Amino acid sequence: MTTPAALRDALAAVGIPDTPTSCRSLSGGCIHEVMRIEFDGRAPVVCKRALGGDGVAQLKAECHGLRSLCELPGQPLVIPSVLGLGDQASGAVLVMEWIEPGSPAPGSWEVMGQALARMHEIDMGHQYGFEIDNFIGATPQVNTWSEDWVDFNRNCRLAPQVQWAREAGHLQGEEGRLLDQVIAGLDQVLPARPRASLLHGDLWSGNVLPMADGRMSIIDPACSVGDGWADIAMMQLFGGIPASCTRAYAEARTDDADEDATRLAVYQLYHLLNHLNLFGRGYLGQVMDMAKRILRVSGQG
Repeated sequence: MTTPAALRDALAAVGIPDTPTSCRSLSGGCIHEVMRIEFDGRAPVVCKRALGGDGVAQLKAECHGLRSLCELPGQPLVIPSVLGLGDQASGAVLVMEWIEPGSPAPGSWEVMGQALARMHEIDMGHQYGFEIDNFIGATPQVNTWSEDWVDFNRNCRLAPQVQWAREAGHLQGEEGRLLDQVIAGLDQVLPARPRASLLHGDLWSGNVLPMADGRMSIIDPACSVGDGWADIAMMQLFGGIPASCTRAYAEARTDDADEDATRLAVYQLYHLLNHLNLFGRGYLGQVMDMAKRILRVSGQG
């Protein structure tokens, strides 16, 4: 746990000289130490602290993603503001606006789906990737720019995850070959040039925070620029986000890119592979089922 002196130093490093009056640990700190800090005379803040190594790089990447989301022109989603990012000899600290938690108001999930669709309509150019490589959970996420969405998913999403899974011993020979087939046939199931949208990148229910005023706030991004349906795929993968939200998203989209189950399956395969790499072969069955489903649709299974 961060000491009072270290906490004061961390806050001072991001321009907050006030002495905290209370500090409470928050859930969600499996990678970083996360705290709610109160003061006399100013609003509380959230402080996320990393003590070195990959944790610092992850914190900096999260900061970059939050700022990218917040600075998006006309951003319709509620994103916590970054108040500062400080580097210290002992690590780094990210200080953010405190979002008062609460319960969803009637219709708030539908409003979130509509807002996400509007965010995905904001013009991000004609390339896929991001300014920096970042992380999906604790796993490195490669974001090298590409003008072809199929190539991007092949080279920056699925292939690295499969390689890491092989190196870790999570994939046996036939399992790896099946995934190689999926990667080779991505041009049969993904569009080469979908609309380029800024993605949250890790939009599961744990990263959606109901607010005290009934709205929904989005936290802990793993941003990149890509197909907006990739965010929907993650929303549907592990449950917790009602179908009314994704229906509202689909109805609010103004282009002709309808929800496609196989396209979503490719995006979900990426997250399942990541869980395989993070947590081991307990996720292998889901990975293999998803890969076989994709191959059947593409005519290879």
